[in-house]
Amino acid sequence: MTRRNTVAFFLLCCLLVAVPAAALSLPPDARRDLAVLATAYPGILAAIEVAPAGRVTAVLADGARVVYDDGRPRTPRQLVDDPDLKSMFVQPYPLGPVASEPPAGFSPGRQRVLELFFALYGHDKAQVHVNLRPVRFFSQTIPFNARQGAAEAFARVTARLEKLAAADPRVTRYLLPASGGLVWRMIAGTQRLSAHAFAVAVDVSPRGNPYWRNLPRGQNILSGRQAFPAAVVAAFEAEGFIWGGKWSEFDLMHFEYRPELVLAARLARGEAIPLAAIDGLVRPGR
Repeated sequence: MTRRNTVAFFLLCCLLVAVPAAALSLPPDARRDLAVLATAYPGILAAIEVAPAGRVTAVLADGARVVYDDGRPRTPRQLVDDPDLKSMFVQPYPLGPVASEPPAGFSPGRQRVLELFFALYGHDKAQVHVNLRPVRFFSQTIPFNARQGAAEAFARVTARLEKLAAADPRVTRYLLPASGGLVWRMIAGTQRLSAHAFAVAVDVSPRGNPYWRNLPRGQNILSGRQAFPAAVVAAFEAEGFIWGGKWSEFDLMHFEYRPELVLAARLARGEAIPLAAIDGLVRPGR
């Protein structure tokens, strides 16, 4: 063996020793999605357990254990009603202007793993309330969750929108008045907590921007989606928010803080974004 080959072999051995054996068996999709979560929400992952059969479990900062992929096939409705962590990334969020009417069942972001949201923002109304910070939104003040940078991101959105409104005051009719803050409630017609329950969502001009339950079911509203100012959507997306106007069950008034989905979308379109290192979190599971 030549000296160069000897050195290469030595370095390879060091690398294999440094990386836990369990990390080597972490599936590529799990590695990507969990790294995205760790990047979007620093500190949320306490550990990643890989069982001998390959089952991956995320141990959250509050001690909750959430399976990444339980192996069950899901319809679009089941993705929303009973998601695992992988389900949150199955439907990629589409950044940019709306080009077409989304297919039935396409609602990226409505797949919310509640255990994750509890760990991120608070386990009940009282805990969420403690984490609130008032954020100015034009002439209003909206309480927003200060954890995981949500309130700071919303404040940056406001600064962007104020610049847009200064250049074109007509955009304010799509934005004001707005409602948000802590509204601990279930989503209409479901037993799932709303993103508003965690104070990480805002509804802009609720009377002017339609919600799917208030219009005939199956109605094509592409013109309405496209009439909503693309610059407003871009301002929110730039700070980690997604827009309910891109859902098949549309909610044109609704923006919620989901930096993991925006980050995943940016990676999917080829942006070079460094992700948090997660190999040190991986350990054998049971």
